[in-house]
Amino acid sequence: MQSRDAGNFFEKILTVSPVASLQYQPEDPRQISSPEFFQLDDRNLVLEGRLAQFHFLKRFRILNFLLAQVTLIITLLRKGKLQEVELIRGEDPRFNGLYAYIASRFLRKPLVIGLWGNPGRIRNLNGKPIAPRLFPTMYLEEKVETFILKHADIVLAQNIENMSYALQKGVELGKTRITPLGVGIDKVHYLSLSNRLDISSDLETLQIGEEFLLFCISRLEALKMVDHAIRACAVLKDAQISFKLVLIGEGRERNNLEKLTSELGLAGNVIFAGNRSQSWIAGLMSHADLNVAPLCGRALLEASLSGCPAVSYDVDWHDEIVHTGVTGELVENLNFVAMGEAAKKILLDDQLRADMREKMFKLAHELASPSRITEEQVKIYSDLIQKRRSK
Repeated sequence: MQSRDAGNFFEKILTVSPVASLQYQPEDPRQISSPEFFQLDDRNLVLEGRLAQFHFLKRFRILNFLLAQVTLIITLLRKGKLQEVELIRGEDPRFNGLYAYIASRFLRKPLVIGLWGNPGRIRNLNGKPIAPRLFPTMYLEEKVETFILKHADIVLAQNIENMSYALQKGVELGKTRITPLGVGIDKVHYLSLSNRLDISSDLETLQIGEEFLLFCISRLEALKMVDHAIRACAVLKDAQISFKLVLIGEGRERNNLEKLTSELGLAGNVIFAGNRSQSWIAGLMSHADLNVAPLCGRALLEASLSGCPAVSYDVDWHDEIVHTGVTGELVENLNFVAMGEAAKKILLDDQLRADMREKMFKLAHELASPSRITEEQVKIYSDLIQKRRSK
């Protein structure tokens, strides 16, 4: 949330998360409740919406959801101080984008839409909508995305590959901006390895010792292909390489992934660490040997700032930071055996791994310069607001 601030450009920021309860634990009493404001800091106010509002409507999920969203809108209109809004930003061109579009038209303010991924490529890989519970067909989801993107004043993407989707949908080139994710990354990832959080005791608890330490940071969802990271590690097991793979994140696929590790005989090699703080993740990086990243965005850049080499599929923006033989290995998309062989190659060559670490550190810090990216964001916001004021 703070990363959208662009170096304290705005006096206040209101972040609306329409379905924040998706991130709650199942037993959390807020799962079914009214929307709620909370103050993140002195400049950031957050309004969290729910998937459901009334316990007596638990069996009527769609109706309960609609009523929860209506209450969210009413709360926003009554208490959101919308008269002070200068600019509206949506973080995707789907559900959040629809909210942002409606708000921008209602308030007559500039609309910025983030495109943090390539929806077309993801649908082609998975054969289903990105948000299937909201959009029953890929056709409908794509139509909504196209509409939102075309009506944005500016479309932001973290790389050229992601932005290619907006251009394919008819967005004018002059309405697009490439803004890498550097300002969205916690400052702990810029610390030297020696100054990061000491997690030695946690490593002992997780029974991680002298073996190679691999990790994968991702939501445990099917579209993120975390199962490929696990399958790739079967190659290491077959080669009798001693390793531990730490999976950081949670999601609906956790049970299936745990079952997969057992089926592959990797139960002793794969650790499900769950959600962890950014400080803890940064601390782990100081001990890690390799990042296994089938499909990653921000997490790949965060890990790379520590200088950790990566093995990744040759998709999305990966080729901007994972250079084969230089900072890691790119392999053919969906070929988890090749990913495992690439990991084996790096782990068995200490000098290669050391060289990759040095070059990855340098490249990541060049790509993720917060000051440069902040300047670009400030210019985008300033130009949009000044243009709208002059009308």
